[in-house]
Amino acid sequence: MQLKGKRVVVTGGSSGIGAELAAQLAARGNAVVLVANDAERLRRTSETIQAKAAAPVTAFACDIGRSQQIDDVTARILADGPVDVLVNNAGYGLYRAFEAEDVDEIERLLAVNLVGHVRFTKRLLEPMVERRSGAISFVASIAGRIPITPNAVYCAAKHGMFGLAEALRYELRRFGIEVTAVCPGRVDTPFFDHPTFRERTRGPENSGSIGVERVGRAIIGAIERARPVTYVPGTLGLATWLYESLPPITRPLFSRVMGARIERLYADVTR
Repeated sequence: MQLKGKRVVVTGGSSGIGAELAAQLAARGNAVVLVANDAERLRRTSETIQAKAAAPVTAFACDIGRSQQIDDVTARILADGPVDVLVNNAGYGLYRAFEAEDVDEIERLLAVNLVGHVRFTKRLLEPMVERRSGAISFVASIAGRIPITPNAVYCAAKHGMFGLAEALRYELRRFGIEVTAVCPGRVDTPFFDHPTFRERTRGPENSGSIGVERVGRAIIGAIERARPVTYVPGTLGLATWLYESLPPITRPLFSRVMGARIERLYADVTR
């Protein structure tokens, strides 16, 4: 699918990957619909993008962790016309061990990072099926392919998102709908502004991040070429293959790295 003159919905569109992707899409002449839960930041982002692009940019405030809000906003989106592309990008994480999280926090993480995307996709899917055309992209994470702890619930949600994309790819192809999954590594975004990330002791594996511009280009490329899976950077694809294909070699090494992260976390807590 050539991303020009399309109507594209981007969740999590007020900052980070979503905002950058929306700007790139609008610059290509696509009508962009931004969805995010922070209404004021969403307004500022949409106005900034609109000022630089001729294509229309609209914004809808929505907490993707709340089912009723998803139902309401998707109805409003469809009332304005059909959607060609949906990019499921919204998400957040915590740097906290599972045993230290409360149940409400766990449910919120799953709602925002997985269940909300399932509902959003379902609500916007029917018109795509009727038109026999469309594209759906799931912005997962390398944490959806390789467990990165202490973020167990986030990893579970991203594994679920990746699995959903894999299955829908086969189910929806008969309707002319392509499904892609994009798995970035560590990206320089407000994702890491949460206190649980800022207050920890950083290890050597946390050095270096990729820019949102690169991830935005990768998402567009994945949709246009209907690539089933895209890793950003591409070397993460090799890392995933090694992790899955050579467990006797890779798992002991990975266990030491993850074990060190966990021990640093508990050292911070007891300091």
